[in-house]
Amino acid sequence: FKEGPGGVDYNNRQAFSYHVYCINVTKQGDQNSDVVCDIDDALLISLRYEEAKKKKFGGMMLTEFGAVSNSTEGIKEISRITGLADAFLQSWSYWQFKQYQDLTTAQRPTTTESFYNEVGELEINKVRALSRSYAQAIAGDPINMLFEPATSRFQLVFNVKTDIHQPTIIYINEDLNYPYGNDINVSPVNSLTWTCTSRNYYEFLPVASTKNGTTITILITPKTLH
Repeated sequence: FKEGPGGVDYNNRQAFSYHVYCINVTKQGDQNSDVVCDIDDALLISLRYEEAKKKKFGGMMLTEFGAVSNSTEGIKEISRITGLADAFLQSWSYWQFKQYQDLTTAQRPTTTESFYNEVGELEINKVRALSRSYAQAIAGDPINMLFEPATSRFQLVFNVKTDIHQPTIIYINEDLNYPYGNDINVSPVNSLTWTCTSRNYYEFLPVASTKNGTTITILITPKTLH
């Protein structure tokens, strides 16, 4: 097909949905090879991205990935795909929250894919890997978004549009990633003001002197316990 089901007139309300899974995995869904999954995951996302741009689908979203265990290899695959999604500025959703007897579930045991193990315990490593800082709304044109799971360092780079009067909104998981608080740095200095509107949420607005189109970097890093 050459366009979305609603045609180009519906591109402001339809999105291209796609899935990403590494082809070389164990029966628990975990990677067998870093090299293979590095190549496979990056290729799948880049191909879908180029396809969506070429066919002018409107928006696009990674609506399924993961289905991995709570192991180190499973967490690496989650971080790999979510990192790629950030690089391509893609929204995403993990495969499943709980095991609901889904007929397509392939891993064994079937609870491997969810947030809970066979005895109902929350798999916190998986939750932590999926709890990434990200921009929910950007008042401008995004250039780059990066979250580093090992350090909880988050960076957003965008060209601000001063005629947009809504704020740039960034979500952070304070409990998991910033337990001792966080530091926020903006470049150019004094180009934005910000406030914590509710737990885990920050809103940023340009000051009157910030020129339209200015490239702005927001950096959020965790405080450490001294």
